[in-house]
Amino acid sequence: MALLRCSKIQADRVYSRAVNNLRDLILAHPDTKKKVNVFSLSVYGLVVFPKALGHVDEAVTDLFD
Repeated sequence: MALLRCSKIQADRVYSRAVNNLRDLILAHPDTKKKVNVFSLSVYGLVVFPKALGHVDEAVTDLFD
């Protein structure tokens, strides 16, 4: 079962993020608690924004309810 249904990837859209930039931000942050916060908000953003566009199954969004 696929959790994400993306018919075509649009890299020039506002909602797309570069994975390397996010990873570097999380790894470079000196405070461990803030690292966890940035990571969890990133995961939340990866689920919520595509859901608004209709690309995420309900099973994934139920994790955050």
